[in-house]
Amino acid sequence: MRIGKQMQFFGARANLAKTLLYAINGGVDEIKKVQVAPPLSPITSDVLDYDEVMQKFDIMMDWLADLYINTLNVIHYMHDKYSYERSEMALHDTHILRTMATGIAGLSVAADSLSAIKYANVHVQRDEDGITTGFTIDGDFPKYGNNDDRVDAIAVDLVERFMKKLKKTETYRESVHTLSILTITSNVVYGKKTGSTPDGRLRGEAFAPGANPMHGRDSKGALASLSSVAKLPYRDALDGISNTFSIVPQALGKDDGSRTSNLDAMLDGYSVKGGHHININVFNRETLIDAMDHPEKYPQLTIRVSGYAVNFIKLTREQQLEVLHRTFHKSI
Repeated sequence: MRIGKQMQFFGARANLAKTLLYAINGGVDEIKKVQVAPPLSPITSDVLDYDEVMQKFDIMMDWLADLYINTLNVIHYMHDKYSYERSEMALHDTHILRTMATGIAGLSVAADSLSAIKYANVHVQRDEDGITTGFTIDGDFPKYGNNDDRVDAIAVDLVERFMKKLKKTETYRESVHTLSILTITSNVVYGKKTGSTPDGRLRGEAFAPGANPMHGRDSKGALASLSSVAKLPYRDALDGISNTFSIVPQALGKDDGSRTSNLDAMLDGYSVKGGHHININVFNRETLIDAMDHPEKYPQLTIRVSGYAVNFIKLTREQQLEVLHRTFHKSI
């Protein structure tokens, strides 16, 4: 952002994984059991059909994108009306570029869920009210984070598709629509508020942070994981595509020199492939476990969470456990 020439209306993020569940349940919230989105005929088949799900998901994303932008318009209009940042804006040019920052949460959950529906058989579990609350998967399916275009293309499509829908709604003060795939630590909260999903994730489980593959699913090594994330179109996510990447020291080499050169090469390759934003952690899971049990021994243990660095011992227990459940790559 150019100092004095640009400003941003911040807008948090939208939960695409929960939106998918709304599409399956006809707009009914799977946890609260109330109609939240506009009524839509729910899916009633025992096995989810990919084309039917995508048709309803697309409609639900239309509703969400319009609601999202209009909500931000109201928020920022009222903020300017009652709490305009006069001092800050006095230091800007008269005519500046304004952006309306939006975001996506649950990208890898949504992509893997659609992949499961498309390539495996996803059976629906419903409660006594007919609301879908769980799924069982028969067969295997490609998972985002393994450099497999079958599912990576789904993730790319979701980013492009949602951005196009956001742009259909006019923004406050003619600000430019922008998008991020960045959750900070809110991936834990988003997961807590989202029911079981067709990818096998259970109700309440944390999402992967930012643009990360879901925990443990990027099983083909560090380079395959990086390659999947690098495919996401930066032109549609100019506010950042956050990849929080963890690798054990032994995977990078036997000594500091080889580890440094190998990590340099990996980052060069990630950049060449189109990757822009990566948070790197090089440590062993055992170190974090020991820090949880003996925090007094690790007052300066700093890790990248998702977009920022933090002392590990200052995270909540729930946030620490979520970090532990992430993939720690043991091979390149």
